[in-house]
Amino acid sequence: MKTPLPWQMSLWNDLIARMRTDRLPHALLFTGSEGYGKSTLAEALIHGLLCQFPADSGTPCGRCQSCRLLAAGTHPDLMWLEPEETGKAIPVDRIRAVGAFFALKGQYGGRQIVFINPAEAMNRHAANSLLKTLEEPTEDALLILISSQPSLLLPTIRSRCQAVVFPRPEAQISETWLQEQLKEVDESAAIKNLLMLSNGAPLAAQALHETGGLAVRRDLASQWVGVVEGKADPLACAKQWSELGLPNATRWLSSWVMDLIRLKSGADPVAITNGDLRPQLQKLVPRLELKRLFAYLTQITETARWVNSQLNAQLVMEDLMVSWSRQAH
Repeated sequence: MKTPLPWQMSLWNDLIARMRTDRLPHALLFTGSEGYGKSTLAEALIHGLLCQFPADSGTPCGRCQSCRLLAAGTHPDLMWLEPEETGKAIPVDRIRAVGAFFALKGQYGGRQIVFINPAEAMNRHAANSLLKTLEEPTEDALLILISSQPSLLLPTIRSRCQAVVFPRPEAQISETWLQEQLKEVDESAAIKNLLMLSNGAPLAAQALHETGGLAVRRDLASQWVGVVEGKADPLACAKQWSELGLPNATRWLSSWVMDLIRLKSGADPVAITNGDLRPQLQKLVPRLELKRLFAYLTQITETARWVNSQLNAQLVMEDLMVSWSRQAH
């Protein structure tokens, strides 16, 4: 049974209030940073809407026929659209099927729901095909689009969806939840560090811990420092970084370079984001130029805009690592 996460209750209550007063639109666009739980809340809403006997709070009963079908992934009034592989596009033929799906009457007499995640994975033909459905929605149709990068969506798609913006979770709520998930981590400082390294995103912090990400991060940091010092091969480094995945790679690189900019600009070393890497970053400061660091940060930021498109991660990381190797005086 899908339920909202603790930091999502305000958004959840607003959505349920709109549902009860018949003010839910035909298309919702959930936006916010990775790791905030956008798809979790969307699934909770879907389960609540399709449940035959939902609770007063809007949560599903977990026992009715609809709930059993949802748990099995076979509910006939729900269409789930995601890329077949991470980084691949959602092709136009799958989006065209949305129109045919909505043309049929729902088998349980209620809503028909289509879930698209991430929405920016639609190629241009697919996005244009979806516009036709958005322009002429059927009465009981509901489209839920998930996007961490809504700027990559067509403006015409964004304008036809009602945005649900996920704010950064409150620190105390995030820390309490993460501690409950990671009972083996008994130090509050470690929990705070995981959240800091994940930009305050609880689900990203949980994944970072469970995948051994902290150890991997330390190893990659040492290798990255070695590249700019001329002690490590940028192409070999790029190969290992590409295995991390472009979303994580660009997020970590951006954070490290911003800390270098802070240190180079004379900021208090205590104020940097990656405090555990401060000795490694600090020793690089004398050999780096502020102007070139800003240019490198721009390159990383531009790359990050397209991490969910069909980029070749190996080639992208080679480009970033070669640029990095040229940073030193």
